[in-house]
Amino acid sequence: MASLLKVDQEVKLKVDSFREWITREADLVAKFFTKKFLELNSFLKEPILNIHNLTQIHSDMNLPLLIPRIEDGNNFGVSIQEETVTELRTVETKLVSKIAKYPHVQDYHHTMTEIDEKEYIGLWLIISELRNQYVTVHDTILKNIEKINGP
Repeated sequence: MASLLKVDQEVKLKVDSFREWITREADLVAKFFTKKFLELNSFLKEPILNIHNLTQIHSDMNLPLLIPRIEDGNNFGVSIQEETVTELRTVETKLVSKIAKYPHVQDYHHTMTEIDEKEYIGLWLIISELRNQYVTVHDTILKNIEKINGP
């Protein structure tokens, strides 16, 4: 009987400890989520994320081929340029490479602007969704705070 009471007391202490922890966490989450929601909401109001004419985010792809022909003699500058271009091409995407190789093909330029627009809209959607998730979790916590504090 004494060992049963001891187990009951241990369980009660663990439950009380868990209740205190969850209450602290709920308060922290409620405050943290409110702060994050307000930050994201403010960020979504910034002019950079409210461009309605997406042509404003376009940039020109001017990639002139300034590498001189390799000739006999002192080609040190040419080898540096080739090495630099090789490094850059490892970083370039396939599309940018196509634009560099075929600058007169307007389809590649058009595709690049469409990708820019898609990425811009995608970033806006991610920020909006993140803000909405904070609001949803915050709302759920506030609606259930009594059950969280005292189950």
